[in-house]
Amino acid sequence: MKIGLAICALLLTIHMYAQKISGTVKNENKEVISYCSISFGNENISTITDINGKYSLEIPQNTDKSDEIIFESNGYETKKLSVNEITENPNIILNKRVYAIQEININGRKTKREIIGAEKRPMFTFSKMFDKNIPTVEQGQIFDIYNWTKLNAYNFYIIPSSKFKEITLKLNIYTVKDGLPEQTLLTENIIYKTSTTGWQNIDLQNYKLIYTGSSKLAITLQLVDYIQEDAIDFVFGISAKKTLSNDLLYRYQSQGKWEARKGSFISNIDINYNKDKPGKVSTMKNQDEAVSKSIE
Repeated sequence: MKIGLAICALLLTIHMYAQKISGTVKNENKEVISYCSISFGNENISTITDINGKYSLEIPQNTDKSDEIIFESNGYETKKLSVNEITENPNIILNKRVYAIQEININGRKTKREIIGAEKRPMFTFSKMFDKNIPTVEQGQIFDIYNWTKLNAYNFYIIPSSKFKEITLKLNIYTVKDGLPEQTLLTENIIYKTSTTGWQNIDLQNYKLIYTGSSKLAITLQLVDYIQEDAIDFVFGISAKKTLSNDLLYRYQSQGKWEARKGSFISNIDINYNKDKPGKVSTMKNQDEAVSKSIE
């Protein structure tokens, strides 16, 4: 009898302190939105939709029903809804972001090619680990770029002691302000899958990513899905090295606060560049800030 009462008391306690909300995120055409970031206010509570647009978010029971949950995905308008609204209808619709395209004059100059960042893994490194249970954690670094820069590829090094059958990563690119990432520069998700360790190459040629008038870019990675090896604990980390500059970026959740620490990933960007005037690109503007992308 006492055991039964204890179990009931435990279940009631769990119910008092947690509420799970599950739903699906789609666009106005009823297409699912994969890997949409979902964050709850100032709490370290966040999640991300799976490949089918489904999510599950646990909210403390004593939460104010007017507190906001934020839904954010590349190419879509950010949506903020109260806990009460999400509880009533957990199936969310995001509207595609509208961009006005403005042409920039052609200068006709040829570009040069360069690798910026680490091309070799040094002897002394340390590992930046990813937690399989926290898919919204982002880690990355800041790169110095030229007045006109086209990204061809992003390369990074997965520690050899990693253990997984397959991982799915989401690449993010941001403007930089006061040494920290500020605004996303992507209008669509860049997803990368691998089953190997060591050097990795994310080919960006098809995305035609050209940025003008900027001196820095922040590039980060998120672990959004994984397949674990049979009977082996999941381990995934990226090699980093000590540096004097605070280029090593981290944040626990989307819309959360960024932290910058001394160090940088063993990673690099393969670029074409022009130090002078921009070439033919389209400048895609929203109401907040301009982002650039080619229309070749």
